[in-house]
Amino acid sequence: MKDKLEPIYQKITDIIKKNGQPGFAVFDFDNTCIINDVGDATLAFMARTDLFRDKNLLLGEFENYSKAIFENYHKLYDDGQIKEAYGFMARTLSGFSIDEISQLAEEVIKSEGGNIRKVKVFGRERSKGLKARKEIVELINFLKSNGVEIWIVSASSEILVRQAMKHFNIEANLIGVRNIITDGKITSELDIPLSMFGGKVDCIKKFIDKEKKPILGVGDSINDLPMLEYCEIKVVVNRQNELAEKARINKWGLI
Repeated sequence: MKDKLEPIYQKITDIIKKNGQPGFAVFDFDNTCIINDVGDATLAFMARTDLFRDKNLLLGEFENYSKAIFENYHKLYDDGQIKEAYGFMARTLSGFSIDEISQLAEEVIKSEGGNIRKVKVFGRERSKGLKARKEIVELINFLKSNGVEIWIVSASSEILVRQAMKHFNIEANLIGVRNIITDGKITSELDIPLSMFGGKVDCIKKFIDKEKKPILGVGDSINDLPMLEYCEIKVVVNRQNELAEKARINKWGLI
């Protein structure tokens, strides 16, 4: 781990000296700060246990509404409609209170456990298990020790990510997908800008600093590319995908 991180540490130190101030860094969350995806885990859990409260998420009648929601999300994702898939996932929390979803998220995380393995839900294989990624935790701690402010910018529900951060003791500021809250209940309406794809950069400008760029950005998929390109130092979690290949070509940090 040390060999992978040392060159990144040196770049961070050099940038801080050059800028004359620590600045801030941004991290994707799912599959970056943690192994696997808390949103995916929550959706699978809710589908298996038939917990969806909003009965207007899909049009039409279904023999198994929960299965239809689960399959609709994955169809959107498989068809390359990633923004629509993530937005739909956030809308599945509609009808609950923030406290109820926070408690549910904790139940989901405990149910997943830290043993990473493959399971099937409605015949579809998924990766089960959630745990903090040690290299990223160490990188965050190094940044903090040098006065750098840490921000998580996630395409998942802010409520779910906040509970996962609490569970895994990842202390940072957070920007995630936000449902509009009405009368204490989560609705299916989402706040804009959405923290995904180029929207991550919009969120950085709106909620962190409209002029200064992050000194460092970390992500794991091509969806994080706009955010990484906006950062001075670019670091990629190696998941053997398109973004990892881009990191190799451009000689970005790869861990």
